[in-house]
Amino acid sequence: MPERWNKAVVVGDACVDVHLRLEDLLNDASGKAVPYHLSLGGTIGGTAAALAKLGVDTAFLGTVGKDYGGGYISEQMKSLGIDTDLLIMKEELNTINVFAFIDEEGERHLWGFPRKDQAYCDLDLDRVDLNRIKEASWLHSSGMTLLSGGSIVESLPELYRIACEAGVETSFDLNTRVSDISQLDPKATEAIRKILPYVRYLTGSGKDEFLSLYPADDWRESVRHFATKDRTVIARNGKEGYLVISDTEEREYPSYDVEVIDTTGAGDSFNAGFIAARLEGKDVYEACAYANGTAGYKISGHETFDKEKIAGFMKNTALRNR
Repeated sequence: MPERWNKAVVVGDACVDVHLRLEDLLNDASGKAVPYHLSLGGTIGGTAAALAKLGVDTAFLGTVGKDYGGGYISEQMKSLGIDTDLLIMKEELNTINVFAFIDEEGERHLWGFPRKDQAYCDLDLDRVDLNRIKEASWLHSSGMTLLSGGSIVESLPELYRIACEAGVETSFDLNTRVSDISQLDPKATEAIRKILPYVRYLTGSGKDEFLSLYPADDWRESVRHFATKDRTVIARNGKEGYLVISDTEEREYPSYDVEVIDTTGAGDSFNAGFIAARLEGKDVYEACAYANGTAGYKISGHETFDKEKIAGFMKNTALRNR
């Protein structure tokens, strides 16, 4: 076994998130600029940021354009201490800007632009030092990175195979955001199915994403289908909490009882909290509890979280009654 590079490598989409509250847009009649803020986004960019804030040595692997967005992402990652040696920049491709419109209940409505030549869909393995993957402590990605096609639908399953065969811990968030599999590009569905045999921890939304991949009368039955002796499944269900299923045990937990300010990045924060806790040696259920706390802290309006603040939040915040 080679000496570990000892970084969590996250692979896929990074974008510029532009956060705006709908009430600010709808109520502004003064002609003044509507308040907004920028952040490192994307399902994988957001996970990388959360991991770094939690003290995990993190590297990002993915493609951005040689444009304003790509420069912003690179600068933000470096400021957070994220290793960008695996970041690929291509002049002919576009970095995506995702406008996150936040409604009065804290739910986000997303719209991305530009709509063509999107950089995150491209992943050229010839430009990747695969030894960094084989020697990593963890590999994580998301189904969102596959939804627009591109070369990543071929390269991401290969990366998971390489990591798994090298003994690297792996996780994957389905993150398709659909309850009907016919809404997905068949190439994306095929890529997800190719990845699954190499996934140790599978996360996603129980009532749509798991259900879409394995239709059943009860969404829990869909989730159970993906649990094996080598794979633990964690199904998130927003305010209703989350379900953890291994091949021998099933546990269901409530979410934290908080006022929802902004759900953007909740799933990414959950994944980051889980990975960070597992890398610290916590068992699966302890890691899920910490992931739940990380997500709860995020949706209650906190952007600059750290381990001490999350620990305080978990100690002083009640779980929802079930």
